[in-house]
Amino acid sequence: MASLKKKIMPAFPAENVTFRIATAQDANLLADLGWRTFEETFAPHNTNEDMDAFHPTMYAPARQAEELADPKTQFIIAESNNEAVAYVKWNWDEAPNEISGERPFQISRLYLLQAFTGKGLGDALMQKSLDKARENGHDVIWLTVWESNHRAIRFYQKYGFAFAGELTFVLGQDVQRDLYMQRAV
Repeated sequence: MASLKKKIMPAFPAENVTFRIATAQDANLLADLGWRTFEETFAPHNTNEDMDAFHPTMYAPARQAEELADPKTQFIIAESNNEAVAYVKWNWDEAPNEISGERPFQISRLYLLQAFTGKGLGDALMQKSLDKARENGHDVIWLTVWESNHRAIRFYQKYGFAFAGELTFVLGQDVQRDLYMQRAV
């Protein structure tokens, strides 16, 4: 695995970015950052009405507080110059039937502000995810991705993720197709 890491991990300005585990006090921060990253990525492909309807269902501070309180969930926040610019959310619970493995580990969200895309931060968060799954003894790591998010699909494939099935995702009134992807840890 070390050769894979060298091959795909670009130089990353570690002196400008720090990582920390989110705490209960981060609910508002995650609601804001989560929505900003989601909106930057998906608003150009969806109606304002659907985006507005979806916003409170996923990115309300109370929803983020519930997720932070879940003992089978953890968030890692990336900060640059003391500003949150990206995060990853992990879950280690049961997985859908499409996912193989005895001890699944989910990357529920891996979101970056657009200004930080393509600079190695996504790679750093993915490597942290793979390391965490390995450290905790998981045998499969999985995620979902919107079928039209081709950049994200290529990114996950670069790390060895393969398609494992599909599911319905509802954004406002729009029914979309997401894809399950998985890889062995």
